[in-house]
Amino acid sequence: MARQLAAQTTFVGPDGPLRVRYERLRLRVIRGPDAGATVAMAADDLGIGSHPSNQLVLTDARVSRFHARLTRDDRGLRALDLDSANGTRIHGVAIRDVFVGAGHVLELGDSAVEVEADGGDAEEELPPIDHFGELLGRSLVMQRLFATARRAAAATSTVLLLGETGTGKDLLARAIHGHGPRAAGPFVVFDCGAVAPTLVESALFGHVRGAFTGADADRPGVFELAHGGTLFLDEIGELPLTLQPKLLRALETGTIARVGAATPVAVDVRIIAATHRDLRAEVDAERFRADLYYRLAVIALALPALRDRGEDIPLLAAHFARNVLARAGGDLTWLLPHLDDAFGPLRGQAWPGNVRELRNAIERAIALADPSALAGDPLARLVELRGSLRRTRRGRLPLETARTEFDREYLRDLLTDTGGDLRAAAEQAGVHPKSLERLVRRYRLRDG
Repeated sequence: MARQLAAQTTFVGPDGPLRVRYERLRLRVIRGPDAGATVAMAADDLGIGSHPSNQLVLTDARVSRFHARLTRDDRGLRALDLDSANGTRIHGVAIRDVFVGAGHVLELGDSAVEVEADGGDAEEELPPIDHFGELLGRSLVMQRLFATARRAAAATSTVLLLGETGTGKDLLARAIHGHGPRAAGPFVVFDCGAVAPTLVESALFGHVRGAFTGADADRPGVFELAHGGTLFLDEIGELPLTLQPKLLRALETGTIARVGAATPVAVDVRIIAATHRDLRAEVDAERFRADLYYRLAVIALALPALRDRGEDIPLLAAHFARNVLARAGGDLTWLLPHLDDAFGPLRGQAWPGNVRELRNAIERAIALADPSALAGDPLARLVELRGSLRRTRRGRLPLETARTEFDREYLRDLLTDTGGDLRAAAEQAGVHPKSLERLVRRYRLRDG
């Protein structure tokens, strides 16, 4: 008889490290062409499908490349169907996201997989750290991410960062580079979605003079610029399908050819890629090459949405608030004992923009607070900060103020995405570079 898996338990051992206790499980294929195959489930995640990057690989022709996933959290073991072509069922009923336990049988295509107990409990120890680079978090999911990312940083393998917009994929990429053996080398960012499709190949691999109209000089691409360091390919899911074989060839051979050149150039680059898209679904839909995905996802790290790490919100909010308030000077230690009091109510709110939206909300609340109250005693500061947060989150802003704040945040994110390149930012925004430059000066987003 099936039983639901008890939730994993988190506790601090006598020496301080964070420990996670969970039930040992394994999956056994009980029907289908792979009957008899078994795989043990680790602490957090297990993929099932026909693609070789899954932990449980099924050769069943009716099983999708990335068909289903099992994942643990503090509530138990979840089985998720990954929008597979033929669905995942339990007792003949199609499921999308359900809690399961030992004794449950998942039906995938013509195969069936049973969840089995594997002999008692296991423990996982995590180092007691609350940051990695500029990423912050004390939640279990972030502790696990930091531990895995530190190991990934020490390796040379390609890393794929997955997560919604605003979760901090760029910060994680920089942290991996900064903690790795290539930290002294360049860190070059290329946004695959910010360049016109006709220019992507040239931007990646460079070109020689005369290669196309307007190519009046030789120009290196980002692969050559990142030589000896790390190339961060942001929004890799936006890379045109026609260019994916060329990128795969560069990753496999360690050489690139400038557009219009006959001689390849050797490059020594570590690749970190990121996307907000579900690349497994993109592979299944044949919008992304399976072989390129497999080459990129040697180490795959998923950044959680803010709604899945609500306990980190006060910590993050306080960090952003202290950064803003510190610009005016003064002692900010008053804020520390009042984190939950000031920012605890933010846990219950929706943050579709994730950490980026939280940061913007904190900055906006401080900017629109009463300056005299923020300059007063700690109690007055706390009351005004809470009040301003409440007012701004309810959207009670004058129209002109709301427009100004939107423009400022839009421009700030635009400049971040384009690495401060005004011409590229203007092209992406669809305005003349001089018009964008005037807006940047108006909102004081750049010195000078």
